[in-house]
Amino acid sequence: MAETTWQVVADELRHLYAGPTAEQFALADTLMIPLAADTPTPVTAALLRAQLTKPLRLREYPGIDDPEYDYLASVAAETSLRIPAIEEIGSRNLLDAWLEVAWARRTVHHLERLQPEVGDVAVTVRRRKPDEDRYGQISSISLTGQLNFRGGLGRRAWPHTVKRLVKMGDGDHGELLTKAHEEAVAEDRHPERVSNRELALLDTWKVPRRPSLADCQAFQEALDKATAERPMQVVLENHPALLANVIAGHHGIWVRSQVRLGDRYVPDFLIASQTSEGLRWHLVELESPTARLTNVGDHRESPTLRHAIDQIQDWREWLKTNLLSARAALPGITVDARGLIIMGREDVTDSAREIRDRRDANDRISIRTYDWLLRAAMKAETTLPGLLDTETGDLSRDW
Repeated sequence: MAETTWQVVADELRHLYAGPTAEQFALADTLMIPLAADTPTPVTAALLRAQLTKPLRLREYPGIDDPEYDYLASVAAETSLRIPAIEEIGSRNLLDAWLEVAWARRTVHHLERLQPEVGDVAVTVRRRKPDEDRYGQISSISLTGQLNFRGGLGRRAWPHTVKRLVKMGDGDHGELLTKAHEEAVAEDRHPERVSNRELALLDTWKVPRRPSLADCQAFQEALDKATAERPMQVVLENHPALLANVIAGHHGIWVRSQVRLGDRYVPDFLIASQTSEGLRWHLVELESPTARLTNVGDHRESPTLRHAIDQIQDWREWLKTNLLSARAALPGITVDARGLIIMGREDVTDSAREIRDRRDANDRISIRTYDWLLRAAMKAETTLPGLLDTETGDLSRDW
């Protein structure tokens, strides 16, 4: 369980060294055990347990050694906590109780020093490289006092290890926030392994079936009439199975249209598909069905195709600097998500095979025609889904 307010966490921890509880006093009276009013709660519990060990045949804890006591003494000294001598503590159960109190006091002390808030950036020391700083943006505070950082994966720190806390109003907050986001992304070695909670964010856009005859005919009619990109955008929004069909997703496929990336970019579609290896994304750019892939004279990339390629590259660049925030809505997305451009019609004078092969291999951008998409949909009942993956070899190469 986690909190967003440090004062609430500090108050909970203070209860550990606020003295015995009413129930503990009552039990001590019954057992005729004297209790000092300032005996910390965990220590009281350990003392009561020691009195009941033999009558209740509880497990007895072994004695302690000097290094254990020395560690307790070092933690206690940080907040001037007075602890008994090693001979008075005797058992490890009682030592653990005093250590719990010492940790709580130290944690409260540093929570009061830092006064951390959600959004602040904590600067700590790297465990394996103590000469380098580590950055984390606070997302919540555990009831133990640990500061939890955005990005998950166990990214957290104890307050006493924080060298500096950069508040949201500080001048260098933006710079260090970028570093914190970059570190969170770099530490996520398997972004494709998303949780069920993250998958639930996509429920609205899940495509539950393969293309039907109605899907194909609606697409054919739009394609026969369209002279611009917009009619094709509309028909694919209304019939998302047409796009879902070309991607393999044995455990689910999701199609989202007009997803905003920041305030500059809006991809026509994003397709997510889940296999046994995890979730992967495709960035889809549509162009007019009347546009050519190549120039008539030199057969090089046409301006329209060049524009489409630039669009996908721009989206990837945006993802590079905004990946952590993007994953809040697009779980598991990566900066090298495959691109898919759909434009033009099949034409023997405009095959662009060499261009398509080169872009597939070098840039992970697939270039296909609207006729290709329709043909894949019409064969949906007789072929396995994932024509694009089959043609590019994505599943065997990347997964």
